[in-house]
Amino acid sequence: MDPLPPIVAEATVPLPPRTAFLAFTAHMGEWWDPVLSPDPATFTGVDIDPDGEVALRHGGSRHVWGEVTTWDPPSAYAQTFWLGHTPDHPTTLSVTFRAAAEGTHVRLEHGGWTEATAGLREKYTHWDDLMTRYAAHAAR
Repeated sequence: MDPLPPIVAEATVPLPPRTAFLAFTAHMGEWWDPVLSPDPATFTGVDIDPDGEVALRHGGSRHVWGEVTTWDPPSAYAQTFWLGHTPDHPTTLSVTFRAAAEGTHVRLEHGGWTEATAGLREKYTHWDDLMTRYAAHAAR
C-alpha cells in the first residue's frame, strides 16, 4: 500500500513566530475544542511536556494522546498522535511556523498513516476547524 498523504490545515496569525508557537503549544487548552475530548463536560485543558507526554485534562485526571517528538521554538512542533485510536499504531502531527508578511504562517500536517490506521483517516475532519479556533485565539 502506498502511504496516504497527510491531512493538512493552515492558518496565518498576526503574531511573530515565537508568540505563534507559544499560542499553539502553551495555550492549546484555550483553543482546543472540548467536543474532541473523551468527556467534553469535564475538559479543563491540555498539558504538553516538551520532553514527554501530551495529555487532555479532565478535572483531576489526564488522558494521554501523544508524545512530543520535536520541540524547536519558534519553528517546529511535532508529536505522536493517538487521540481516537490506540497508541499501538500512532499517527503524527507536525506543525511548522514560518514568518510571513501578515505575521506567521502555521501549517499542521496529520500524517504517518499506515495500513493499520488508514481506515481511521476519514474521521479526522476537524483540523480546519481547530486551526480556525487557534487563529481566533492568536488574534486576541
